[in-house]
Amino acid sequence: MPTPSVDVITGTVTNPPVELDESFEWTCSEAAQGTSITVIAQLMPDGNPWFSPSPTPAFTAKTGSVTVTAKGLGDWGWTATGVNVNAGARVHVVSTMPTRKAS
Repeated sequence: MPTPSVDVITGTVTNPPVELDESFEWTCSEAAQGTSITVIAQLMPDGNPWFSPSPTPAFTAKTGSVTVTAKGLGDWGWTATGVNVNAGARVHVVSTMPTRKAS
């Protein structure tokens, strides 16, 4: 299965879903070529970022990317240096662990 990628500006996910404890890539095709981008995670209620590492190593738009690992279930926001993130952009992180039925 291809690695999911998330556009930093829009939150659009390619090759969904983004899964808990799995890698995904931050990308940005809308910014000017060569723009340096660093992504910073929203913090979870426990004070930890929802993806790791956060902040990310810098990458460059249009063709660069950086790989991170999702660390929290739910709908998450972020900020970024070098670009403006669209208001309301979110990534939905899911678990693929099978649920157990009560017996």
